[in-house]
Amino acid sequence: MGNSKSTSPFANESEYPYQPARATDSRSPCPALNALANHGYLPRDGKNIPPEVLQRVLQEKMGLSWIATKSILRQAYKTVGHNGVLSLSDLCYHAPESIEHDGSLSRLDANLSNNKQGIFNQERFNKFLSFSKDGEYLTTEDVAAARLYFKADSRANNPQFIWNKDIEEAMWTEASILLHILGKHGRILIEDARLFFEQETFPQGWQKHPSFGVRERYSAVKALKSAARRLEK
Repeated sequence: MGNSKSTSPFANESEYPYQPARATDSRSPCPALNALANHGYLPRDGKNIPPEVLQRVLQEKMGLSWIATKSILRQAYKTVGHNGVLSLSDLCYHAPESIEHDGSLSRLDANLSNNKQGIFNQERFNKFLSFSKDGEYLTTEDVAAARLYFKADSRANNPQFIWNKDIEEAMWTEASILLHILGKHGRILIEDARLFFEQETFPQGWQKHPSFGVRERYSAVKALKSAARRLEK
């Protein structure tokens, strides 16, 4: 898990206690954003969030760089923003240009879930965990293998499967961010992954890693793609 001592304004975790989402709260297909709302770093109801709030939280709490965060938010607000704000559930929008996409590690495809792609699916997540070779950690290679599997599974079983080069790149970027948020030395503790995906909270004592910027993303994506090429041989 992240282990760098945080100097952010969010360092005092006691001020941001975990509260599970209520039925009326807005939540996204992204467990990281949902965890941030469940702890109150983002508005707990997940609604009407301006970009500057998301920018600050993703930088200060999650350790993403300014430019990495800006590129993600530019696409999000361009596709689903309304009058300068968005609600987390808006990110469930499913289209060739959307951030949400088929082949998720923990959600069913839109076409296979009656457009409920924002809802966590335990069976799918268990399949993701099954790629761990030792049952204790998910390595970079394990995550790459899971990504390849779910992409192929969606392509084979979803007649309305949507994929393009932007989604392909997003798939690897998301995996690199997951390893950055939860990982240490290129692997994620299974128990940390369970807390993060199933309860949408942070592991006990979690702190962000140093800033994840263009160079770090490039290096992490390169490692994932290299693992994928080895697996595909």
